Amino acid sequence: MATYTAVAAQAAVQPKGLRVGLVAVRSTYSIGAVSLSAGDIFQMVKVPANATPIFVQFGSTNNSDQYLLHVGDGINTARYRSYATYSIANGYVLAWANLSPIVAPYTYSADDTIDIFISTITATSTIGGAFYMNAIFSMNPD
Repeated sequence: MATYTAVAAQAAVQPKGLRVGLVAVRSTYSIGAVSLSAGDIFQMVKVPANATPIFVQFGSTNNSDQYLLHVGDGINTARYRSYATYSIANGYVLAWANLSPIVAPYTYSADDTIDIFISTITATSTIGGAFYMNAIFSMNPD
């Protein structure tokens, strides 16, 4: 079990504005020679305090068999995507971010990261490839 941090989630990195009130972040974490195991966490996108995610999309390219993952943050590990099984070259997956009319938009009160959590993996060898994430969030000027 390990935690890996993509460049877009590093402590010193600040998301750039897309237009007034919106911020877009694209993140890639190259798995390279990492051998995935249950409990691994990939911190993909840094979200500053007072931000409200309105779009989260993720995907991967790898040589793995299948793996079970979920997408969330430090408070709720399945906030954007609950447990789901993914396999080779699944493509991008839209993770709901405040899209449901019955769910109130979540606004972060402190800095956090949007993470990919690995729960189970069927591959026994190094998988290679990369994880990708795109996120758009609005910024509260407070």
